[in-house]
Amino acid sequence: MLATAYNRVIPFAIPAGFLFLGEAFFLAASLLFALHPEAFAVPRHPLGLAGAHLFLLGFGVGVLLGAMHQLLPVVLETSLYRPEWGYPVMVLWSLGVVLLASGFAWVPSLVPWGGGLVLVALLFFAYHAYLTFRQAPRWNRVATALAWVVFYLVLTPFLGLLQALSQRYGFYDPERLTWHLLAGLGGVFLLSILGVGYKLLSMFTLTHGVDERVLGLLLFAANLGFLGLAMGERLGYLLLLLSYALALYDTWRILKNRMKKALDIGVRHYLLGLFFLGLALLVLPFNPVWAALWFALGFVGLVVTGMLYKILPFLVWTHRYAPRAGKEKVPLLKEMLPEGAGYGAGALLALGAFLFPLFPGAGWVYLLGVFPHVYALWEVMRR
Repeated sequence: MLATAYNRVIPFAIPAGFLFLGEAFFLAASLLFALHPEAFAVPRHPLGLAGAHLFLLGFGVGVLLGAMHQLLPVVLETSLYRPEWGYPVMVLWSLGVVLLASGFAWVPSLVPWGGGLVLVALLFFAYHAYLTFRQAPRWNRVATALAWVVFYLVLTPFLGLLQALSQRYGFYDPERLTWHLLAGLGGVFLLSILGVGYKLLSMFTLTHGVDERVLGLLLFAANLGFLGLAMGERLGYLLLLLSYALALYDTWRILKNRMKKALDIGVRHYLLGLFFLGLALLVLPFNPVWAALWFALGFVGLVVTGMLYKILPFLVWTHRYAPRAGKEKVPLLKEMLPEGAGYGAGALLALGAFLFPLFPGAGWVYLLGVFPHVYALWEVMRR
């Protein structure tokens, strides 16, 4: 499990703060999906841009930052350099997301300010991660995946801010929007989910000794694929398909060698997310908007919500009950989560994500899935 000497010194408020702020952004984005579905069928629609940044930069990156404050010490086998540095990152990032979304939706002049705050926040986080990486006694391919994610976490807002400023000062280039999308969707989310997912999937299924060389090849192919697509080369798309095939192969190997035979809620969400990733990649050459929606709502949405059902109970149990374990009766970790609500939320989110590109009214189905999801996490906090 994640309970090691390295992460016990991390204040509960840091990962939990990122997770709860991410949940607030998740709800706000889902409301926009339901109320203004037309905004997400048209590239660069102001409300669509607001919703995309609330969902990806707010929800997705928020949960990622919270999880990485816990995962970096585990993967690197060392403590965070300065855990308390998570607080200014949280404040700057969350304020930046609010200003960005508000700027896209209502006040365009706020966009550079929001983007600037997010960039400063993620630069600070990257510096903190770099100092933590330097302390690592050994290196592995999961650490390499996390290092690439940190790089793309900085590159994505930099490219986005450059795009925003270029419109104001007259050096706008539409190609940079493609770079921004590739860095964010691919570099941040694809690599973090497949890289971190490799570690978490092994932990959740009690799988040991799986060769990491396939993950290394996946990272190599994916990064070359991003570069190829940025340069307009068809080979880039083929390399992303190869990366997906490698991810499926790695997942099969982990599940084949698992000691825990029953697949829990987090693993099931991860597998369903992989289905949406395949769907997004298949339609990418023909309908990029559909591909982006299935990638974000299906792949990112389902994997992140599923991982939260594992991460938050562990955080709460470690913070609240670990010091009392063995001295008095405490709940088991599996008793912390109302799984029925989690599975119900997953079904609604999956159905809404699948239908949304085809029937925009399905945004209401997706929104309905958010409520049992939030309820499940609320019950974790109450227990």
